[in-house]
Amino acid sequence: MLRKCALYSIVLLLMLTLSYGCSTSGNSKMLKASQTDLNHKNSTSQNSLKYPSVNNLNTEEYASKNINLTIKSLKKEIHFKFNSATIENIDEYGINEDSKNILNNIASFMANHPSMKIRIEGNCDERGTEEYNLALGQKRAESAKGYLISKGITPNRIETISYGESQPVDFGHNNLAWSKNRRDYFVFYK
Repeated sequence: MLRKCALYSIVLLLMLTLSYGCSTSGNSKMLKASQTDLNHKNSTSQNSLKYPSVNNLNTEEYASKNINLTIKSLKKEIHFKFNSATIENIDEYGINEDSKNILNNIASFMANHPSMKIRIEGNCDERGTEEYNLALGQKRAESAKGYLISKGITPNRIETISYGESQPVDFGHNNLAWSKNRRDYFVFYK
């Protein structure tokens, strides 16, 4: 009987040891997995502070940064020949540009950002009367507006103004300076 009791005790002790060993090895695996997850989360949050990603920016903030970068990359002016409001390529007096391509890029940007609006500022060189230059500057701004409308931009998103000769970018009194001042300048806003 003592032998039976000792045998039962050994079996019971063996079963307890095995069950304890299984549960602690399971727990240690679970503990290791939990610790790994915790380390990964900590490392991810530390990395996101060091290296913020697009996913960490709210959508509006990301869109605003994206729009500002795109606006900076656009060419924001086109030039005109003397006494003209016709949109055409210019290659004279140091200016070489494809005005239609510039306007196409602006139209594409506006089509992709329907909340954006544009102000077209018409400018002239110093030759001619103030009244004549104000009228010519307006014709130049309206010419660019018409082009953008032909590309699908709604008129209520486009504002025009003429500054005539009052806002030169080059104060010289020669063909190079005058060619720089005969321009439309584009201002984007919401």
